[in-house]
Amino acid sequence: MRLILAILPTMLLVVYGQLIIKWRVGALAEVAQPASGPLGRLVVYVTDPYILSAYVAALASSFTWMFVVESHPVSLAFPLHIGLTVIAVVAGGIYLFGEPITAPRILAVALIVAGIAIGSRS
Repeated sequence: MRLILAILPTMLLVVYGQLIIKWRVGALAEVAQPASGPLGRLVVYVTDPYILSAYVAALASSFTWMFVVESHPVSLAFPLHIGLTVIAVVAGGIYLFGEPITAPRILAVALIVAGIAIGSRS
């Protein structure tokens, strides 16, 4: 439980970044016309304050991660971090963006949870 609490800030920052980028890229699709090319779209994306906040969150998550690996084995912390992050991003995508709940997606998340449960046993 201590490890999960230690990972939580890192996970939440990563999840925030992923969901914000998904939201803003979708919202900016009309502004960032495909005709403007990849560079034009990139300029629109990286000047958006929300997308910039997602990158600040990614940087902050790398700082919080240092505190996690300082006191926990990375071989245990990293799989748990990735698994919990995947679960949270999938749930966020379903809830916030109406992404479909499919059998393969449910199976994938269940396998991740099973892997975390098996891998976290000492």
